[in-house]
Amino acid sequence: MRIRTLLLTVAALVLIYFVAGAYLLRFALEPMVLPHVAPSAHTTAPVLQTISGDDGNTMLVRRYGKPTVGCVVFFPGQHGILSAYEEDLFPAFAAKGIAVLAVAYPGQNGAHGTSHLTEILALGARVVASAQSTCPGQRVVLYGRSLGSMVAAYVAARSQPTGLILESAAPSLSSAIRLRLSARWYLAPLALLPVSRLLPHDYSLAEALSSTRGVPAVVFQGTADSETPLSFLRVPEVSDNLRLVVVSGGSHPTTYLLARDRIIKAALSMLRSQRS
Repeated sequence: MRIRTLLLTVAALVLIYFVAGAYLLRFALEPMVLPHVAPSAHTTAPVLQTISGDDGNTMLVRRYGKPTVGCVVFFPGQHGILSAYEEDLFPAFAAKGIAVLAVAYPGQNGAHGTSHLTEILALGARVVASAQSTCPGQRVVLYGRSLGSMVAAYVAARSQPTGLILESAAPSLSSAIRLRLSARWYLAPLALLPVSRLLPHDYSLAEALSSTRGVPAVVFQGTADSETPLSFLRVPEVSDNLRLVVVSGGSHPTTYLLARDRIIKAALSMLRSQRS
C-alpha cells in the first residue's frame, strides 16, 4: 500500500512538473526570453528616436557615429545593448562612415513597457523605415546578435534592407529554448516536450529568410559557441539564402570580436553594392 501511494505521489509530481513546464512555454515565455534591463545596466548614449506602440510600449534608438556611407540598425540579444559592443564594435563601424542605430526593446535600456515578440517586429520595421528615409541613399543594413538575429531576419522580411548580418544565431526559437533547457539538470526533462508545438509561434530563420530572397544575408558563427552551436546552422533546412562564415574559436560572447573586421567588411560591401 505504501509503495503504491509513493508511486502515485511521484507520478502526480512528474505530471505537475511537465504541465507547469508546458504552461510556461505556452503562456509565460516572453518575460524569460526578454527580461527587464535597467537603464543604468549598460548604455548611457543619448536617445535619437522613440518609436511607440498602440499600448504605450516604446522602442528606443540610439545613434553611434555619422552616416556618411550608410547605416546599420543593430538588434541586440535578450539582455539588451551590451557595453562591450558600444566600446568595440560600434566605433569600428563609425570609423568607416557607418552610423549604428542601436535598438532598445520595450522594458530594456530605458525603453518603457514590456517586450512582446510580435510587437518588437512591428516596431523594428518602423525603425528601419525611418532609417531608410534618413540614411544616405536609403542604404541600411540590419545586424542582429543572438536573439536579435531572429528579430533582424523577420524585420528584414518586412522592410527589404540593403543587407542582413547575423551573429551567433539560432535556427529557431524552439531549438534555442530546447538547448537552454538541456543545459540545466532540473529543466532538462522539459526538453522532451514538443517545444515547437507549445510555443505560440516558433520563429525560425528559414521562415523569415524565405521572404528576403533579394537581400544579401550572412551569419557569423563561432566554433566554440555552446549557446548557439555552429552545428545547428549546418543544415540545409535553415536557408540557402544565408552565407555562413565560421569564426574559429569564437564563443557566444567573443565571436563578434574575432570577426569584427570581417563584419565591417561585409557591411561595407553590402552598402557599396547598393550604391552602384
